[in-house]
Amino acid sequence: MMALITLSALTSHAQSTDTLRISDAIQMGLENNFSLRIARNDVQVTRNNNTFGAAGFLPKVDVSSSASGTNYNIRQELATGQVNETNNYQSTSLYGGVQLSWTLFDGFAMFANRQRLGTLEEINSIAYQLKVEDVVSDIIVNYYTLSVEKQLLDIYKEIMRLSADRLNIAREKAAIGTSYQLAVMQAEVDYRTDSAQVLKQINRVKDLTITLNKLLGRNPTIQFEIERKIPEVKLFDQDSVIEILKNQNKELLISRLNLRLKEIAIKEAQASRYPRLTLSSAYTVSQTNTPDGSTTLSRNIGPSYGITLGIPLFNGFNVNRNIANARIYMENQQFNHQAIENDLTAEAVRLTNSLMLANNLVEIEKKSASLAKQNADISIEKYRVGLISDLELRDAQIRYLNAEFRYQNALIQAKSAEVAIQVLMGNLQMP
Repeated sequence: MMALITLSALTSHAQSTDTLRISDAIQMGLENNFSLRIARNDVQVTRNNNTFGAAGFLPKVDVSSSASGTNYNIRQELATGQVNETNNYQSTSLYGGVQLSWTLFDGFAMFANRQRLGTLEEINSIAYQLKVEDVVSDIIVNYYTLSVEKQLLDIYKEIMRLSADRLNIAREKAAIGTSYQLAVMQAEVDYRTDSAQVLKQINRVKDLTITLNKLLGRNPTIQFEIERKIPEVKLFDQDSVIEILKNQNKELLISRLNLRLKEIAIKEAQASRYPRLTLSSAYTVSQTNTPDGSTTLSRNIGPSYGITLGIPLFNGFNVNRNIANARIYMENQQFNHQAIENDLTAEAVRLTNSLMLANNLVEIEKKSASLAKQNADISIEKYRVGLISDLELRDAQIRYLNAEFRYQNALIQAKSAEVAIQVLMGNLQMP
């Protein structure tokens, strides 16, 4: 009896915690989830990179300066036989200038670069949206899974309570001589089995609580209550799901943009066939001092400018090779896009079928669970007055537990399939 009292106290203990609504959980996850914060930074990096300067449109301007000096001992032997010697011949040089280099034409490569940077920014933006869908869907599924597991915990506790009642009845009967001690032993074994199942389920709930806290980007030890009711699922027409996902699915959108990148890569490879025109200009100041020389001071100040035209004639057919490879990569990306679309279409068919099945099972198992509970409640009363055996009572308890498990499992399967379909369509609905 002491084990019964101790376990009952353990499972009935409740902490004072706040109720976390699903909408609040989603908002918290959007703000604090670490993978989303990283993804937002990735978007910012590509946004920073998408500039005219990074694409090569703008000139490059540098400022440079230098100072140097020499101190030589000079000996000159002339053809006439004359020898000139100078010791400690000193000179100093100063230089400063501003240089400008500006590519005016590079075979349209700068335009291709600009397109590539813009496409990369768009890819990362959609990838962030996809990450949002993944995180929010994980939060929703985990939240309702936790709700289901807490509901099952209540069922396990109810089964344990029924087993405790059975054990007490068996002990009372044994005390007055109307039951054998074997029945008491069997009842206690079943009670301990149910008690162990309650403890396992408590640990399962704790694990899911930790996982949800991690998704929300907060301390895993935070305790909270949740809303127990799972909203009814929405059914989807299979053809509509397939049609919508072809236009809105984030993976497909990213795949199309990757195909655009391959097309841009062809333009970048073709740019090597064109001439390259570069403008250069500088404004410099230089001064050289040679106190012991024939010219003691030389100073140059002023601008310089020039224009360079480079025309590629032959580079070992490397341009042709690069263009051919770029076209092959684009073809591979087309195949990859078709494969992704085919996989997502198959997933849409599977999920819509699973949702339909799970929704039908919810209706069936809900009624089965209700009937099984009534049967379990009636069975314990019959057992009390000796109308049914231990095995019949245990069978009623097991049937009740199995019916509830199937019902709760159908609920979460239906909700998971609904959320997955919404993600496929690129239209996840926030609760």
